[in-house]
Amino acid sequence: MHILTSLLFVWMTGCLVKPGFTEEVCYGDIGCFTDEAPFDVFFRFPPMSPEYINTEFLLYTRLNPSLYMKVDRTDPASVEYSTFSPRRRTVFIIHGFTEKGSRAEWMKEMKDTLLEAENLNVFLVDWASGSRNLYTQSVQNTRVVGRVIAKFIQFLNTETGASFDQIHLIGHSLGAHISGYAGAYQPGIARITGLDPAGPNFRDNDPACRLDPTDAIFVDNIHSDGETLLELGMGLQQPLGDVDFYPNGGKEQPGCPKTVSDKLDDTESELKCSHFRAVYYFTESIQTTQCQFASYPCSSWDEFLNGQCSDCGALGCPSMGYRADSTLARGKFYLQTASQEPYCQDK
Repeated sequence: MHILTSLLFVWMTGCLVKPGFTEEVCYGDIGCFTDEAPFDVFFRFPPMSPEYINTEFLLYTRLNPSLYMKVDRTDPASVEYSTFSPRRRTVFIIHGFTEKGSRAEWMKEMKDTLLEAENLNVFLVDWASGSRNLYTQSVQNTRVVGRVIAKFIQFLNTETGASFDQIHLIGHSLGAHISGYAGAYQPGIARITGLDPAGPNFRDNDPACRLDPTDAIFVDNIHSDGETLLELGMGLQQPLGDVDFYPNGGKEQPGCPKTVSDKLDDTESELKCSHFRAVYYFTESIQTTQCQFASYPCSSWDEFLNGQCSDCGALGCPSMGYRADSTLARGKFYLQTASQEPYCQDK
């Protein structure tokens, strides 16, 4: 299993001590990257070049819901003659490790659901050449991809007048931290949603090295695979946003393998089951009108299970997923879901 091998490599290299010298690499208008503190927690420096990673922006709107139009930040004509409109909100969907944006079925499904629910510009971000490496190299590459996305957002603003406060970045796993880098470089982005933000190499990092609440006006996360790396968890439990949701405790999800032996005995898709469940919760939340994934403020999963967290308080209980910004509530929120679709089970 490519993912399992890379995760084990992360665990082994995490025990090493890096040499005590600083390196820097610069890539034209994308700028420079260094491995000095706090970025000295990462391995495989330097990140690959923007040219090698070749981040692509694949545009879908209600005018072209099935066939994407590729928009290039170095070519103003590519946006001028596209279906992009600055009068619509713009959503970016960003994949994680080993994936390809033009082929990931979950990204297409989320795109379709978004366009059905709202008249939007939706970009699928494809950084496949940067994501299909050893995990530690892909982690380094996220820094470049985040900067490229920020530059692209600036390009949309300059060429079309698109407002930063109409931008929503949705990133799964490494894509969540990519979103954080983009928001840190370009302040004022409306919202970042992290879907089970990646844990290996990011747990307890300095905020500059991961997604954090300062990266957008509103940052929300769904944690679905927060077990430790030794338990083959690919996410983390650490709160990273204004609102952090912990469905079923945030460590493992119902219907997915729970023990290390079960995960090792199953297929790779089963190994990633809990990690991707955040994606499916979010997609379902877009189309759900009756069931709202209601969550409750709580200090821990144990307290939630003991019935100690049923009071929404004056600011209300936020809905996990697409409508998480519908209240002013902030903090950690817990809820239970079903083990299969439909996952929402509001009572």
